[in-house]
Amino acid sequence: MTILLESDILKSIEKGDLSIEPFCEESLQPASYDLRADQEYTIQGLTLVSTMETVELPEDMAGIVRMRSTFGREGVFLSGGYIDPGYKGDITLCLMNAEVPVEIKEGEGVSQIIFFPVSGSTKGYRGKYQNSKGSVRSKRS
Repeated sequence: MTILLESDILKSIEKGDLSIEPFCEESLQPASYDLRADQEYTIQGLTLVSTMETVELPEDMAGIVRMRSTFGREGVFLSGGYIDPGYKGDITLCLMNAEVPVEIKEGEGVSQIIFFPVSGSTKGYRGKYQNSKGSVRSKRS
């Protein structure tokens, strides 16, 4: 798997293939982008956290969302984290903490998204979470 470097991420944004809104230069890392919390949260037990960023991936790119190590060191863990090619919307992070409550500030980098190209053709994501806004609970029927 080839991971997009910061220069590749910027090129994809400049070409209009990848969208991250609002984009923050300080969130761009050498081979990822830090996703920020859309508001203040207290993580205790299972907490759904929405990203400040709305992302739109092209049909030839996918993403993996990982917890920033700072929060892992405080006992916060991320469940899930795969973003399909063609996905558009905010990203809901499922954060868990079994220890003392952890405060997250609005705009604070909580997780990282790692982008990578996919080979072959795809029709893109067309699932029930497309165009999500805010923290979205399970839509399982």
